[in-house]
Amino acid sequence: MNQDRYIRQTRLSEIGELGQHKLKESHVIIIGCGGLGSIAAPYLAGAGVGKITLVDGDKVDVTNLHRQVFFQNDEPLSKSKALVNHLKSLNPEISISNIPEFLIKENINSIIQKCDLVLECTDDIMTKYLVNDYCHINSIPMVYGAIYKYEGYVSVFENRNQHSIHLRDVFPEPDVNVPTCSEVGVLNTIAGIIGLLQANEALKFILNIGESLNNKLLTYNALTNEQLTLKLKKSWIPDLQSHYENEPYRSIGCQAIPELTWEHVEQNLDSFELVSILEVHEHKAIVENVKHQPLSEFNINEWQDSNKHQVFYCMSGKRSGLLVNHLLEMHPNAMVFSLKGGLRAI
Repeated sequence: MNQDRYIRQTRLSEIGELGQHKLKESHVIIIGCGGLGSIAAPYLAGAGVGKITLVDGDKVDVTNLHRQVFFQNDEPLSKSKALVNHLKSLNPEISISNIPEFLIKENINSIIQKCDLVLECTDDIMTKYLVNDYCHINSIPMVYGAIYKYEGYVSVFENRNQHSIHLRDVFPEPDVNVPTCSEVGVLNTIAGIIGLLQANEALKFILNIGESLNNKLLTYNALTNEQLTLKLKKSWIPDLQSHYENEPYRSIGCQAIPELTWEHVEQNLDSFELVSILEVHEHKAIVENVKHQPLSEFNINEWQDSNKHQVFYCMSGKRSGLLVNHLLEMHPNAMVFSLKGGLRAI
């Protein structure tokens, strides 16, 4: 190991050579290589974390580049592979690998194993709950991060035992109605700030220094620079093992969704009934006679089949995809589709 590489770090009395050895012997898994993961990973690599595994099945899109600043325009590689190459050039002394897959219930056990810490850096709410539940059941420490428009959230769940606080103590159930960054937008710097805070918490956890965000939730507003640290309490203790076994954790990034392109729908308009599930403030009718049923008011139990194939749409196809999946769970033979890419694809 090149001692000069970390000398500015080892001179810190809280770290020293012993702390640097702890970093070298640690293994961190980063789930999601987008706005948060692509920021956190280089700082962990630069600090000398000995083994880093990057997990993401997505590819770089031009709309990512304003906040995922380590990728190149027209990047031909997957996000995880491109980030691996960047980290190897940054620090060739550490072990870096990638798994170019979306994390799902079927592969999580083979991916999250033999690690010291997991960073949850995705923008998919169902993946966040999947990682949270798995890590809590298996006593794997996790650093949680999330962003929304101008705001960010960070917490540490140490998951020492069944009494440890985890995500469901704060938010018992995922709210699939919350729009994603692709739908409502996001300030690029909030991704950088939260990604750095996740890396910071990871280093503090491995080194056992400073005051951790364990049992706390930090919120930060980039417009006002206001930040608040909330103390968390154990408030929801379900049979998480049973819940995990029965929850499908359907996630738009990794499920086969019945969806149609706008080109196909436009050429066969008479065969389809278009349904906008956008909220009132964002609704736009793309053709005449569009049915408007905001997702926040949608009752799946009262849904009735139509004499035409129904095509649901939102801004990006994510909310409509979730809705279609839920409808098909209850009505397997329903002829329902999600408009691929939503309004943004038209």
